Amino acid sequence: MKKILGSVLLLTSVYATAGENYFQNEWDAKGLIAFEGAGGMAQVKQTEDNPSGGQHVILSEKKSGGAVGFKLGGESEDYRVFLSGRYHAIADYDSVVTVGGEIQYLIRAGEHFNIFMGLNGGQLIAQTTQGNIQYSYNSLYAGGDAGVNLDLIDNFGLELGARAMKSLSGTSDVGAISFIAEGYVSLVFKFTGDY
Repeated sequence: MKKILGSVLLLTSVYATAGENYFQNEWDAKGLIAFEGAGGMAQVKQTEDNPSGGQHVILSEKKSGGAVGFKLGGESEDYRVFLSGRYHAIADYDSVVTVGGEIQYLIRAGEHFNIFMGLNGGQLIAQTTQGNIQYSYNSLYAGGDAGVNLDLIDNFGLELGARAMKSLSGTSDVGAISFIAEGYVSLVFKFTGDY
């Protein structure tokens, strides 16, 4: 037991020393705050009168839209992680909100430029009114994103990217949103413990 405990302590101290040197000497981890604007489209379910009998049939439609968002996260040399919240303005919807998180793998193409690929997921909440009836839709979503990050100065940069989010719940009900696809721009403020 003493040998196992000694080995664990030795490995832990080596790992901690390596991690400390990594962040102090090679790369400074950064906290991130970002404000985002986006434009794109959504695949949604809406209603239309059935001309043969006055019934309503559910149709799948593509609707244009945009979004504003806020992200809070951190960055290491190879990864970015965010918690995010967005309000999506989609035609014919009273409100569409997504709350979730993203992780991005960074491919460093220079000291102030990188390309990223990432995964996202979270909760999508939507509300629409058809006639006098209000419909609500609530679903988990998952998707991916890709783009570039450009540091303009040490503490400020731009993120330009494209994102897709796919609903994981049933999408046959009125008001359902199958997926959202957006291009976006984020203003990213960076900070460390040094200031």
